[in-house]
Amino acid sequence: PRLETGGTFYANDLKVAIERSDWAAIKAATSDPPKRSKADKAKVDGGVAERASQAGGFSNARVVAAADLWAASFSDNSISPKTKKMKEQTAILAEVVEGMNTAAKLALGEEKASGGFLGFGAKAPSQAELAKEVRELYMKGGNAYNQYVFLSNDELPIQLKRLPYL
Repeated sequence: PRLETGGTFYANDLKVAIERSDWAAIKAATSDPPKRSKADKAKVDGGVAERASQAGGFSNARVVAAADLWAASFSDNSISPKTKKMKEQTAILAEVVEGMNTAAKLALGEEKASGGFLGFGAKAPSQAELAKEVRELYMKGGNAYNQYVFLSNDELPIQLKRLPYL
């Protein structure tokens, strides 16, 4: 279910946020939940439900981790070639999510551009450059997601539900 809802979110909500260059929405969509705190440990469920609800619609914690687990389910004693190929696509998705999150933070002024000599001379990218980068990452992520779905559905037993493409 997390893969299907993540794919739907990616194709609809995240696409709209990227088209509008809505940096706050992009950041929220790709952000992982906060770390566990002392207050969470005092709660009955350890704060799991609250922290899970704070994860973005297409974050590493919500979708990419689920994709990684699903990929691993195609292996037995040794890692199958199918699992290896699916995990390659999962790694690309994780890279895309991280890149989008970093770009959104740069656009919102929450992070400074890194690089240059000893951290000096790093040129901050413009909003247009960041928007172009995020659109490229979106295309790369969409292709990786569709390739992941293709690999997942390949030779899938008939009793299991196939994943939909974007």
